[in-house]
Amino acid sequence: MPQITPDTTIADVVERWPDAARIFAAYGLSCASCSISKGETIAQAVGGHGRGRLEIDTVMRQLNELAATGKLPADLPERPPAPSGGPKGVAQQAGVKHVIAVMSGKGGVGKSLVAGLLAVGLSRRGMKVGVLDGDITGPSIPRMFGVREKPGVVHGTQTLAPPRSRTGIPIMSMNLILPSEEEAVIWRGPMVSGAIRQFFSDVAWGELDFLIVDLPPGTSDAPLTVMQALPVDGVVLVTTPQALATMVVTKAVRLVKQLGGDILGVVENMSYVTAPDGSRLEVFGPSQGLKLVIASNAPLLAKMPIDPRIAELADNGGIEGYDAPEFDELITNFLAVAPAAPAEPVGAGHGHSH
Repeated sequence: MPQITPDTTIADVVERWPDAARIFAAYGLSCASCSISKGETIAQAVGGHGRGRLEIDTVMRQLNELAATGKLPADLPERPPAPSGGPKGVAQQAGVKHVIAVMSGKGGVGKSLVAGLLAVGLSRRGMKVGVLDGDITGPSIPRMFGVREKPGVVHGTQTLAPPRSRTGIPIMSMNLILPSEEEAVIWRGPMVSGAIRQFFSDVAWGELDFLIVDLPPGTSDAPLTVMQALPVDGVVLVTTPQALATMVVTKAVRLVKQLGGDILGVVENMSYVTAPDGSRLEVFGPSQGLKLVIASNAPLLAKMPIDPRIAELADNGGIEGYDAPEFDELITNFLAVAPAAPAEPVGAGHGHSH
């Protein structure tokens, strides 16, 4: 007797077997992540997405295989079956090889810093990197990189040309469009989602190995838009040592898993302060990184210290000048798990020619 039937609601299945969300996502049923799933049965979801009888049989077989063995089936499709012309609703951008989202359920943990450092570190290793500031209402990337120039317009098109940082990293942010960087953006969710999508598809990013997307906190419209409308290859989660932060970031873990995304790793920020005598003071308590590593089934990429030098450089637009052993460790560990990182990075060992 199968444990799961077509009349079981999606929410019941995902609550008992969280990895079932990956099966739903593989067939384009990302309703596992929305409130409809509480009342929608598997049969209704498959029917509502226009799938045939054959597919519901496949979905049921795979769900029950997971329930019986605790393991995802070997024949699970990697991506939702795409209709002709590419995945429906997923924004396209020629030239961008990999999109990496930096997110957290919690505010103030240093997502923008980690996004900025990833871009700087990858660029130093000869890769072409861009930064999309997805925090529409609280953007901080331009200040960190010292970029104040307004985006240009590509001649003969309506496409924006992103300004570049000192070392040639293209950056797109709401702050670069506002009359002044102190201006408030008072928008509802759908407008924020639309802006993020346009920053991806209506900007001339050019050829990039990685586009780093800095996301606002939480698990609502903006992160959902990025995970569903952008071709995200992997997610880096950012946390701080407090148990409270870990609890909230775990919500982001669930969001990514329910949408069938891949968590590449966890970065614990503000992990400690190095005292003058070389000892480490754990200001926010002992590391909780291991809990997130277990919850996300992804490695701890780095423990970043509280470093006054970071704050000084970020405030003054000089983040590209930062250097530290922990920073090198972050980039090395990221490249070890990054999707199909080029074996010989484009332009390795050469300066930027912008």
